Amino acid sequence: MKEKKFGFLVLIMSLMLVLLAACGGDKTGGDKNNSNGSGDTSSKKDEINIRVVTTMAGTDPAGEVFEEVLKEFQNENKHIKITNESQSADGGTIRTKVNTDFSSDNEPELMFYFNTVDAEGIIKEGKVIDLENSEGINLDGYNSMLEQQRNEDGKLYAAPQTGFYEALFVNKKLFEEHGIELPTTWELYEKAIEEFAKTDIIPVAASTEDSYYVVEHYALAAGGMDNYGAELADKNPKWAEGLDVIAKHEKLGAFPKDAATIDLTMAQNLFHQEQAAMMFEGSWAWGGIKEAEIADNVTVLPMPIFGDGETGELVGGASQGWFISTKAFNDDKKREATVDLFNFLTSEETILRIAEATGQIPAKGQLTDVDPNIAAGHELVAKAPAAVSPINDRINPEAFTHIRTSVPEIVSGAKTGEQVIEEAAAME
Repeated sequence: MKEKKFGFLVLIMSLMLVLLAACGGDKTGGDKNNSNGSGDTSSKKDEINIRVVTTMAGTDPAGEVFEEVLKEFQNENKHIKITNESQSADGGTIRTKVNTDFSSDNEPELMFYFNTVDAEGIIKEGKVIDLENSEGINLDGYNSMLEQQRNEDGKLYAAPQTGFYEALFVNKKLFEEHGIELPTTWELYEKAIEEFAKTDIIPVAASTEDSYYVVEHYALAAGGMDNYGAELADKNPKWAEGLDVIAKHEKLGAFPKDAATIDLTMAQNLFHQEQAAMMFEGSWAWGGIKEAEIADNVTVLPMPIFGDGETGELVGGASQGWFISTKAFNDDKKREATVDLFNFLTSEETILRIAEATGQIPAKGQLTDVDPNIAAGHELVAKAPAAVSPINDRINPEAFTHIRTSVPEIVSGAKTGEQVIEEAAAME
């Protein structure tokens, strides 16, 4: 009898063990199913590589913030690996890279680039998509800068990030210390050059070869907006006059003694170190000015006009935007990731973060609690009677390069402004 009872107990215990094992197996299986379904699916997706090319590099204060937002996106999307191939816009190397990449079938998935004459070739060849009529693209929340990006064919190939202005940055502390009036008129600008030239302070921090902003502003000063906005084919005499005035001012001691050999970064450093009183730059320059800890000493003024026009007219606009390559959009494996990254980078939150770093005017939302000097720049734009994109953005890049690199020859007397404009026009 005892043996029967013992055998019965063994049977019951065996059944219980089997049931417990089955329950444990079901639980384990359930966990596995959950991890493959509603859990983190990114680790199960195939890795996708996205290449991004922008101008947010070098001395551009947006570069650091841009790296941060890319890392944040990758942390949320573990299967996406982003290669940031950004290069500084200074010196024109970014143009060479983009042209080489697109001509060799090696275009990046995403690109923040000049939506100007520089992009005409890739647009005409169909190598970037029409954002407005492509599935998944979110263009909500943009201000008028979006419409400024519309191509002559009626399509939108680029989405803006920020707008910019170019103007005369002035160290008001140096002006006060030397008893010199701020250059609010052409006469006062020339007077400031003459007075600072008598001191150990360089009047204008500039490179006469790497002279993007000098060329732009002297052309504006000579002819005002109507002439400044002309086409190169017009061979506008006011452009030539502006170039000749650069030579005149060089003889007054306006620029560094080595202006023909230093580059743009070296010229900026002279201003940052308060060895120069004035500098022609874009609104992105505020980042470097802050880093140099001289922002409280600096204000920004419009270029004084001595020819036709009105002081207050500005060089500016929204000349860059985000492009998606047609190759990426047509790739079934990359389309979703590329569009998601585009929407993330053009979101109001990301745009405002980058605008805060640069002091530029955001294409979505508004900056709040900005520094007084940043606010002064925004006020400059608001009060401008007119604003036109830079000559550099409107003409053949090689032609503009010829103009700016010919400035030392104009300064030396080897060429005239008229000759240089004639030569540049022949290149288009």
